[in-house]
Amino acid sequence: MNIKFKELAFFLIVFGVINSYAQQIKLPFELSKDKKAIFIKLPMENQKDSLLFFFDTGAGTTLLDKKIAEKYNLKANYQTEVTGAGGKKLYDVMTNQKIFFDRNQFIDSTNIVLDDLSRLNTSYEKKFDGIIGAAILTNYLTKIDFEAKTMNLYKPDDLIDSDGYEKIPFELFSGIPKVRITFELKNNEKFSGDVLFDSGARLTLLVNTPYKEKNDLLNKIGEKVSYSSRNLSNNTNYNKGLIKSIQLGNTIIKNKNLGISLSSDKQGVSSLDNLLGILGSEIINRFNFILDYKNKNLYLKPNGLFFMDFEPLAKPISFEYSEDRNEIVVSNVMENTDAYKKELKKGQKIISINNIVSKDIYTYDQLLRNNRKIILKYVDNNNNNNNQIKSVKIKLKN
Repeated sequence: MNIKFKELAFFLIVFGVINSYAQQIKLPFELSKDKKAIFIKLPMENQKDSLLFFFDTGAGTTLLDKKIAEKYNLKANYQTEVTGAGGKKLYDVMTNQKIFFDRNQFIDSTNIVLDDLSRLNTSYEKKFDGIIGAAILTNYLTKIDFEAKTMNLYKPDDLIDSDGYEKIPFELFSGIPKVRITFELKNNEKFSGDVLFDSGARLTLLVNTPYKEKNDLLNKIGEKVSYSSRNLSNNTNYNKGLIKSIQLGNTIIKNKNLGISLSSDKQGVSSLDNLLGILGSEIINRFNFILDYKNKNLYLKPNGLFFMDFEPLAKPISFEYSEDRNEIVVSNVMENTDAYKKELKKGQKIISINNIVSKDIYTYDQLLRNNRKIILKYVDNNNNNNNQIKSVKIKLKN
C-alpha cells in the first residue's frame, strides 16, 4: 500500500497476553501464504470480540474500517484533512480513546482514523478490520520473530537479547523509520539513498519518481514491465525491472529474480525528492527485526525466509478478491502476453485453473508459476448479458 497518511500520529486499541515475569506483551501473528503480510488478532475492550489488524511499520496512522466501526457503534468526533498519494481527503477520527492491554492496564488519550478499507482488502487473502503500526512502535521496544511468529513488546528502557543482530541507526520520517540502502544494477552501477522501512508495501524496493528521473533509471534498468497497484483511494502505476543486489546494513541480498519498482507518482510520498524510496516486505520479512524508537536503532538478523526465491518479474495475469470475497477476478493482464491476446480482461470471474477450483488467490498464483500452459475457465462479468463459462488455453513463459 503506497498511501500512509504520515502527517498524522495516531494510536489504536491494542490488547495482548501479558507475560508478567518478563515485563512484555506477546502477540502471536499470522503470516500470509506469500510471506508478505503480517496479521494480528486483537481482542476488543469487552474481551469477547476480536478484530484482525494488518501490521505495517509504514503506518504512521492507525486505521479502522468504517463498517466495523458502525457494527460496534464506534463514532468519530473529529475530522481532519490529509494529503496522501490520492490527493487531499477529509477523514473521520475517534479521539481520546484508550489502549487496553488487559482489564487493568491501558494507554490513554489515543486516536483512531476511520476509513473504507474495502479497496485494500481485495488484494489480501485475509479480510482485515484495521491497519496498525506506529501505535505499537512508538510506545514499545518491538521485536518481530518470524520463526516463532510472535511480536514481543517491551518497555522502551528494557534490555533485550539482540545477540546475532546487526544494529543500524535510523531517523524518523513522519513517524516511520528511515534507513540508508544501496542497490546495484545489472550493469554494476550502484545507487544509494534513504528509504522508508515499510512492511506494508508488498514489494522489494520502490524508487521515488524524482530519484528515478534524476538518475535516468528507466533507461538504465534494461527490460521492464508495467504494473498497477491499489492504495486506499486510487491506483498507482510503476515499472518493474531486475537488478543485481540490494544492500541493507552489511547484508547484501542477491537473487536472479530480484527486482525494483520505479514510481510514476506525482503526489504523495513516492513523489518526494528527499527520499530514494520505500523498502517493502519482500525484503523486510527476510529478517527478524527489532525496532527501538527511543534510541532510533533497527536490529536485523536474517531468518528462514532469507533465501526464499523472489517472484518472477513478469506476471501475465494477476488476481484479486471481489469486495464481498465470494469470487476471485482478474485484476490485471500484461500486454503482449498470450493471456492478453486471448482477451482476458480486468473484472472477469475465475471459475478454475487446470480444473482446480479455489477461493484462494495464492493457489492460482502457484499454478501460474509452476506450469508452462494452463486451461483457465472464466465468466466475463463485464458483459451483463453473458454468464456463459468460457475456457481458454494460455501459454506461460518467463
